[in-house]
Amino acid sequence: MPLEEVFTPAERVRSADGRTLQHWAGRLAAKRAVLRLLGVPPTAGRLGQVEVLPEPTPACRGDAACLDGHPPAVRLTGRLAGLDGPGGRIRVSLSHTARYALAVALRAARLPGEAGRSAARLPADATGSAARSLHNEEDR
Repeated sequence: MPLEEVFTPAERVRSADGRTLQHWAGRLAAKRAVLRLLGVPPTAGRLGQVEVLPEPTPACRGDAACLDGHPPAVRLTGRLAGLDGPGGRIRVSLSHTARYALAVALRAARLPGEAGRSAARLPADATGSAARSLHNEEDR
Protein backbone atom coordinates (compact mmCIF):
# COMPACT_ATOMS: atom_id res chain seq x y z
CA MET A 1 0.00 0.00 0.00
CA PRO A 2 1.49 3.37 -0.96
CA LEU A 3 2.14 5.65 1.99
CA GLU A 4 0.53 8.56 0.10
CA GLU A 5 -2.77 6.66 -0.18
CA VAL A 6 -2.93 5.40 3.40
CA PHE A 7 -1.93 8.57 5.25
CA THR A 8 -3.27 12.08 4.63
CA PRO A 9 -0.80 14.92 3.98
CA ALA A 10 -1.35 16.22 7.53
CA GLU A 11 -0.68 12.77 8.99
CA ARG A 12 2.48 12.39 6.95
CA VAL A 13 3.78 15.75 8.15
CA ARG A 14 2.91 14.94 11.76
CA SER A 15 4.43 11.43 11.66
CA ALA A 16 7.53 12.37 9.68
CA ASP A 17 8.57 15.09 12.12
CA GLY A 18 11.03 13.02 14.14
CA ARG A 19 8.56 10.23 14.87
CA THR A 20 9.48 6.57 14.98
CA LEU A 21 7.95 3.68 13.09
CA GLN A 22 5.82 2.87 16.13
CA HIS A 23 3.98 6.20 15.75
CA TRP A 24 3.10 5.32 12.15
CA ALA A 25 1.96 1.86 13.29
CA GLY A 26 -0.24 3.31 16.04
CA ARG A 27 -1.93 5.65 13.59
CA LEU A 28 -2.46 2.78 11.12
CA ALA A 29 -3.96 0.61 13.87
CA ALA A 30 -6.39 3.44 14.73
CA LYS A 31 -7.46 3.80 11.07
CA ARG A 32 -8.07 0.04 10.80
CA ALA A 33 -10.10 0.09 14.04
CA VAL A 34 -12.32 2.89 12.67
CA LEU A 35 -12.94 1.01 9.43
CA ARG A 36 -13.78 -2.14 11.35
CA LEU A 37 -16.25 -0.14 13.47
CA LEU A 38 -17.88 1.11 10.27
CA GLY A 39 -17.94 -2.39 8.75
CA VAL A 40 -15.81 -1.27 5.80
CA PRO A 41 -12.81 -3.26 4.42
CA PRO A 42 -9.40 -1.65 5.09
CA THR A 43 -8.20 -0.88 1.57
CA ALA A 44 -5.46 1.72 1.01
CA GLY A 45 -7.96 4.24 -0.36
CA ARG A 46 -10.32 3.85 2.57
CA LEU A 47 -7.52 4.00 5.12
CA GLY A 48 -6.60 7.33 3.53
CA GLN A 49 -10.15 8.60 4.11
CA VAL A 50 -9.76 8.19 7.88
CA GLU A 51 -7.58 10.91 9.37
CA VAL A 52 -6.23 10.44 12.90
CA LEU A 53 -4.47 13.45 14.40
CA PRO A 54 -4.03 14.83 17.92
CA GLU A 55 -6.85 17.14 18.92
CA PRO A 56 -5.68 20.34 20.62
CA THR A 57 -7.26 21.05 23.97
CA PRO A 58 -8.53 24.43 25.20
CA ALA A 59 -5.29 24.80 27.19
CA CYS A 60 -3.28 25.01 23.95
CA ARG A 61 -2.32 28.35 22.53
CA GLY A 62 -2.42 28.65 18.77
CA ASP A 63 0.79 30.69 18.60
CA ALA A 64 3.18 28.16 20.18
CA ALA A 65 3.92 24.46 20.10
CA CYS A 66 2.04 22.71 22.89
CA LEU A 67 4.00 20.14 24.84
CA ASP A 68 0.95 18.48 26.42
CA GLY A 69 -0.35 15.19 25.10
CA HIS A 70 -3.57 15.30 23.13
CA PRO A 71 -6.21 12.64 22.55
CA PRO A 72 -6.41 11.40 18.97
CA ALA A 73 -9.31 12.76 16.94
CA VAL A 74 -10.89 11.08 13.91
CA ARG A 75 -12.03 12.87 10.77
CA LEU A 76 -13.72 11.02 7.93
CA THR A 77 -13.24 12.27 4.37
CA GLY A 78 -14.12 11.19 0.84
CA ARG A 79 -16.77 8.49 0.53
CA LEU A 80 -16.65 7.81 4.26
CA ALA A 81 -17.68 11.40 5.03
CA GLY A 82 -21.18 10.47 3.89
CA LEU A 83 -21.51 8.27 6.98
CA ASP A 84 -21.36 11.11 9.47
CA GLY A 85 -24.40 12.62 11.11
CA PRO A 86 -25.34 14.71 14.13
CA GLY A 87 -25.13 13.72 17.78
CA GLY A 88 -22.05 11.55 18.09
CA ARG A 89 -18.47 10.99 17.13
CA ILE A 90 -15.88 8.28 16.76
CA ARG A 91 -13.29 8.11 19.49
CA VAL A 92 -10.10 6.09 19.35
CA SER A 93 -7.61 4.95 21.91
CA LEU A 94 -4.26 3.75 20.68
CA SER A 95 -1.06 2.43 22.15
CA HIS A 96 2.23 1.21 20.78
CA THR A 97 5.52 -0.27 21.82
CA ALA A 98 8.63 -0.95 19.79
CA ARG A 99 7.06 -4.21 18.53
CA TYR A 100 3.27 -3.82 18.69
CA ALA A 101 0.54 -1.28 17.98
CA LEU A 102 -3.12 -1.57 18.92
CA ALA A 103 -6.19 0.63 18.79
CA VAL A 104 -9.85 0.58 19.74
CA ALA A 105 -12.55 2.68 18.06
CA LEU A 106 -16.01 3.31 19.45
CA ARG A 107 -19.01 5.53 18.97
CA ALA A 108 -19.68 8.03 21.72
CA ALA A 109 -22.02 10.93 22.27
CA ARG A 110 -20.60 14.38 21.75
CA LEU A 111 -19.86 16.04 25.08
CA PRO A 112 -21.53 19.36 25.95
CA GLY A 113 -19.48 22.27 24.63
CA GLU A 114 -17.31 20.01 22.49
CA ALA A 115 -16.15 21.75 19.33
CA GLY A 116 -16.33 19.24 16.43
CA ARG A 117 -13.53 20.58 14.28
CA SER A 118 -11.83 17.30 13.59
CA ALA A 119 -14.23 14.81 15.10
CA ALA A 120 -16.26 12.51 12.92
CA ARG A 121 -19.95 12.45 13.78
CA LEU A 122 -21.91 9.28 13.18
CA PRO A 123 -25.52 8.23 13.64
CA ALA A 124 -26.20 5.23 15.85
CA ASP A 125 -26.92 3.08 12.77
CA ALA A 126 -23.90 4.10 10.65
CA THR A 127 -23.11 0.47 9.96
CA GLY A 128 -26.38 0.34 8.03
CA SER A 129 -26.89 0.60 4.28
CA ALA A 130 -24.22 3.22 3.58
CA ALA A 131 -21.46 1.16 5.18
CA ARG A 132 -22.74 -2.06 3.57
CA SER A 133 -22.72 -0.44 0.14
CA LEU A 134 -19.11 0.65 0.67
CA HIS A 135 -18.26 -2.89 1.70
CA ASN A 136 -19.71 -4.31 -1.51
CA GLU A 137 -18.19 -1.79 -3.94
CA GLU A 138 -15.07 -2.53 -5.90
CA ASP A 139 -11.92 -0.94 -4.49
CA ARG A 140 -10.92 2.22 -6.29
